[in-house]
Amino acid sequence: MRLFLALVVAAILGTLSASAQTNEPTSEAIVLTGGPALRFMEHGKGDVSHDVYWFNFVDASVIRLNQLKSEAKPGELITWLIYRPAYAARSKEMGLDLLAQLQAKAKQVGANLHWFDSKEDLIAYLNKGFDRDKVKIVNFDYFGHSNKACFLFDYSNTIDTMSIAWLHVKDLRLIDDDIFAHDATCKSWGCHSGEMYSQWWKSHFDVPMTGAVGKTDFAHGGLPQLSNSDGKWTE
Repeated sequence: MRLFLALVVAAILGTLSASAQTNEPTSEAIVLTGGPALRFMEHGKGDVSHDVYWFNFVDASVIRLNQLKSEAKPGELITWLIYRPAYAARSKEMGLDLLAQLQAKAKQVGANLHWFDSKEDLIAYLNKGFDRDKVKIVNFDYFGHSNKACFLFDYSNTIDTMSIAWLHVKDLRLIDDDIFAHDATCKSWGCHSGEMYSQWWKSHFDVPMTGAVGKTDFAHGGLPQLSNSDGKWTE
């Protein structure tokens, strides 16, 4: 009997040990952050100049990350996906190590920081960062430049007023349609997403995404606000 009990205890401890070693979360909340424009590109544009403050998207992302952290259920991983090339370019322009500052921010908030360098990197993480049959995405927020058809990770950073890195609505078909929990919360805080992107998102994932009709404003601190009185949030 003693031998039997010892074997049972050993098996249980072995199972717990293996589980601890894999350390796989039970669910994941994601904040996706696009990059800022270069001042070289935007200098002199007056009131329409973008990203005078390089931390616009970062500050809003950190606020949301802190909210998610306070609301997280046991086993829920908070992941921060950041488009690295844009911040590397702004780092060079400013003569500061902004990537190190972002790493420090992630550590401070307790987020799992994951850089991506291309649309393909992002899609690969969403599909295969974890076994999506077991680890569903329960929250998704996007902070960055956008238009009605694209998340623009790079804007006025490589080419003036243009983007070389984006996730178009037609790219959504490259993302597995079952990565989200059925009750996941999704929101794009960028401009114009509610005019097309939200509808394509719902059609592909069968999960609603709140987006703005009109522009959003990151310049006042806190979470972005609608820029115009006739703007609205919609799914």
